[in-house]
Amino acid sequence: MKLLLTSVFKPYGVDDRYGRKENIMELYHNQITREQGIFSLRYNHRSFGLYLMAENIEYPAVVLDFPTMERFIKEIKKGYDYVGISFITPNFLKAQKMAELTRKHSPKTKIILGGHGTQIPDIETLIDCDYVARGEGVRWLRQLFNEKVDAPIKHPMIPSAENKRFMGIPLSGKSGILLSGVGCPNRCRFCCTTHNFRFEHIPFYRTGKELFDICVRMEKKFGCNDFFVMDENFLKNKQRAMELLELMKKHDKTYYFGIFSSAEAIMDFGIENVFELGVGFLWLGVESYLENYQKNQGIDMPKLFSDLRNHGVSVLASSILFQEHHTKENIWKEVEYMKALRPDFAQFMQLGPLPQTALYKEYKEKGKLRTDMPYEEWHGQHRIWFDHPEFTRKDSQHILKEAFQRDFHELGPSIMRMCDTYITGYEYTRKYQDPWKKKRNEKLKQDCSNFYSAIDIMKPYLPNQKTKRLAMDVEEKYRRMFGGKTAAQAALTTLGQGFAFKEYLKLKFIGDVRQPSTYVTSFRKPLLQFLAPPLRGRSLPDMSFNYLELKLKRNLSTEHMCLELRGIMDGINWKELHRRLLNYLKTEKKAIGIDITRMRSIEDDSLHKLMKKLDDFHSKIRLYYSDRMEGKDEFIARLKASFEDISFVEYSAAVAAEG
Repeated sequence: MKLLLTSVFKPYGVDDRYGRKENIMELYHNQITREQGIFSLRYNHRSFGLYLMAENIEYPAVVLDFPTMERFIKEIKKGYDYVGISFITPNFLKAQKMAELTRKHSPKTKIILGGHGTQIPDIETLIDCDYVARGEGVRWLRQLFNEKVDAPIKHPMIPSAENKRFMGIPLSGKSGILLSGVGCPNRCRFCCTTHNFRFEHIPFYRTGKELFDICVRMEKKFGCNDFFVMDENFLKNKQRAMELLELMKKHDKTYYFGIFSSAEAIMDFGIENVFELGVGFLWLGVESYLENYQKNQGIDMPKLFSDLRNHGVSVLASSILFQEHHTKENIWKEVEYMKALRPDFAQFMQLGPLPQTALYKEYKEKGKLRTDMPYEEWHGQHRIWFDHPEFTRKDSQHILKEAFQRDFHELGPSIMRMCDTYITGYEYTRKYQDPWKKKRNEKLKQDCSNFYSAIDIMKPYLPNQKTKRLAMDVEEKYRRMFGGKTAAQAALTTLGQGFAFKEYLKLKFIGDVRQPSTYVTSFRKPLLQFLAPPLRGRSLPDMSFNYLELKLKRNLSTEHMCLELRGIMDGINWKELHRRLLNYLKTEKKAIGIDITRMRSIEDDSLHKLMKKLDDFHSKIRLYYSDRMEGKDEFIARLKASFEDISFVEYSAAVAAEG
């Protein structure tokens, strides 16, 4: 019995029967640095929700992330009981095809649809499926498998970004991901997240202590001290964030975070607290300066951005174009306003009435939705899929592209702006005398050192004289603070220039379409992972003259693992077997079967000793025996008398029960 959780198949970012070239599986290159050419940040982020769900159910599960269609077919042929397909609206056709392939290659498998794509009206009739999982997925799956719905959430140990490159230069080091909660109570009418989670924030972890402990575990696993927090408005829970900060100070852990936050939450939390917490990257929704959203009311946005920059916080500002109040004249005022804020990163998104949002329902009632545009074009990076009184679909395509280009051509590459933010923050925060703030200042100094070489690498590829002058200004700030480059920095510059030239040629002659690697991750593997190193053919232990083989049996029960013992159990190897079984029983909640029907002999009362040592787990043990065993009656009778909580199953009876 097993569950497969999968993302949709690649290739991504190409025009084919299943998708569009603008729907790239790279967050930055898709919708932030998309017009910055060689300067675009190239990252892949895994489908975090799949790992969170797989980690938090007792049901055995496999996550298949970024498969090809062929790899998905190969996996589904293994005969899973359930397959969960996660997708967003523009990947509708891919999810539909995967459901068809599942019915063809594994007709007994139950199909579960999940993700934001499940908000598409009548999705149950459009895609052949057995279940539709809407809302928060962990609790939904726990209900399906009759598990404890409100059990604590276990955090998966996965990195936040992979295949990281800038100008072709591979960026080393891993960052962790913190999945602290989902949903948002702000009720923005265009936001599919707030609607998908019914206008509430669902915290997976309510205390800073829980988040701190996750950071510590990830630091041990990946050797990292920086984390991206997947939470729509992380600073909104001020008490949790402050508790996290106090624990970091107490244990001298200078962790760093990238977060989402609204302007009002930042102001309530305090800029200096943001700095002390170690927020180095902040995603902030400006949305529109012509319409004052509630979350931005009373906020002096230019001052907020300046204060964040002075504390070395790199800001990604998001703006929504083609709102109802936009005209061909004032829409450029939005773009100019964004540029005036001088964010390190700028995201221009088209207004997108996605299914089940208040905006979608309103536009549908008014007949403004374009029925001639298929779902694969509902991604917000090409043309609007509704009728706007001021803009045609073609207008929306060109204006969006030009907005990104104006931002790039006038403010320069986002990485260059980051370099400026780091040196500005380092110089400004040197005034702080508090020991903890001094540590934060030292981190900014290290960031400056790491990026000093990047400025020279960028110069030959800058788009115009204005951005070249900006680069010279930034470099002058570095030279004033640190002097000339060190020998190591000069060497990095030379090495980086080689990577950059290679990337330039690649983009010019080959193109920039890149596909993420395929990841296959198993959760709650069969028993043998807990009993390694004894695999098939190995005996246990090596130092004993009496050999005990361990083999995984699959035919006695589908409800639990069953370990077949062969050979001789003696006074030495039972202790090693106990250690390994104990590891399994402490880790897994399901029962384990122990089959002794093929044992040659059991010496020194070792089986009794083994079972006595496992006293706390007798309710999870089933002992299989055979009527052909010599002295079976007396032997089993003595075991039953000693261990009343163990289930004893006669092999012949078990075979009969299984038909």
